[in-house]
Amino acid sequence: MIMNWDAVQKKLRAKAPILLLVVLLLSAWAAQGTASLGPFLITMEAWSPYYQPFTATVQPGKPIQWINPTASPHTIRHDSCLTPGACAFDSGAVLPDESYTISGLPPGRYPYHCELHPIMRGELIVGEQTFPVVSRRLGR
Repeated sequence: MIMNWDAVQKKLRAKAPILLLVVLLLSAWAAQGTASLGPFLITMEAWSPYYQPFTATVQPGKPIQWINPTASPHTIRHDSCLTPGACAFDSGAVLPDESYTISGLPPGRYPYHCELHPIMRGELIVGEQTFPVVSRRLGR
């Protein structure tokens, strides 16, 4: 069977937007599935900003793990632990090459610091992700 190359190209061009949409949806689905595996990772650094990322945005209930690859012990202490109130997390000493994990937090802002090195500060923002809404008026 001999096919007309122009006809084949025309059919492929007509289906290209649909194929692109399928690929994008599958990629987003795969990324979302792998993103939900394991804890959100924060690394302690020996230099500024000390906690990487400095501001971390996570989903409610998502486990969070701080990793200490430095040569010094550090702590991760929620700032509210300094006054009577709700202390959301307090790691105690996290030794070099060790980590500290919490199972997750309810929505809110959680500034934290290292008790051993007060210059070390970070913040967790726990809440639902929002995406910008793009609207377009059709036919005008």
